Amino acid sequence: MNNHWSEYWQQGHTTSFGEALSGNYEGVLKNVWQPIFNSLPKGFLVVDVGTGNGSLPLLLRDELSASELTGRIFGVDLAEVNLISSPNQTSHNIDITLMSNTSSEQLPFEASSVDLYISQFGFEYSNVEQSFNEAARVLKDDGQFVIVFHHSGSMILNRNRSILTLIAKEEVHLLINCLVKMANAMGSVNSQTDVERIKKDLQCENIRAEVNRLITSLVMFDEAATQDCGLMSFVAQFFKAGLFWPVTKKLEFIEFMAIQMDTLKIRLTELVNAAFDETKLATFVGKFHQNDFMLNELKVLKSEQNEVLGWYLHASKLIYKIEKASIN
Repeated sequence: MNNHWSEYWQQGHTTSFGEALSGNYEGVLKNVWQPIFNSLPKGFLVVDVGTGNGSLPLLLRDELSASELTGRIFGVDLAEVNLISSPNQTSHNIDITLMSNTSSEQLPFEASSVDLYISQFGFEYSNVEQSFNEAARVLKDDGQFVIVFHHSGSMILNRNRSILTLIAKEEVHLLINCLVKMANAMGSVNSQTDVERIKKDLQCENIRAEVNRLITSLVMFDEAATQDCGLMSFVAQFFKAGLFWPVTKKLEFIEFMAIQMDTLKIRLTELVNAAFDETKLATFVGKFHQNDFMLNELKVLKSEQNEVLGWYLHASKLIYKIEKASIN
């Protein structure tokens, strides 16, 4: 799992939404964290699991940049990740450290050392039971456990299911094969004279017509998914920027395109499998008592357009020592 996610994060994405969200999280997915971050104690220790390139740590630092609070945020991820730049990169009071190749099922923190355990669209990709047990180990008494995670009926899942359905179609495979044929049929293209030659070449014209037919078929099936998966931009790049590339470079680009489609399919399959429906959620919450957790809030997050975005869960680790002392 971590290899294709490493490649994804190394492309510079801030969130797991890819090109659909060019900056950091906005709206509800940003605002829901404000009261959580502002309730942190001085000298806090926060752990963000499935951090990616540090979207939540950056939100936390931006939220607290004007305050006098000091603390540390460790973002852990099984993939290779790098902190992206932000306007408050030089904030002196909040220290951010990202830890690659780090499993949420086995965190490198001492027991009862963490004030706040957070995750946004990351926790659910792990072995949930093991990660939750580990959260219980590292959290202090009265430590906070707050996660935003994928809802099986969200607009995010629905959109990505559509992409997954599209890239599984035979037309995508045929389109990639057509581009290979076109690269070889065009041969070396170095001038406008070569371009005119290609236009008059019957084989090239037949392949181009087939490319257009396949694209039309995919667009007619689901235009939004055809755009979202990046297929259209790949084809445009091949015929525009790539027109004068050597044949070997054209073929390398097509191979890269095919790999991107395959890894996208893997990522989206993982996303669909990671999402929580009501039954899966009930099973998860049912384990809170045995880990000495109290559920504070559980709700469905919705956009301003009333579209489901995900689940929001806030729980606290119980303080049994105090309770026992008061009983005695």
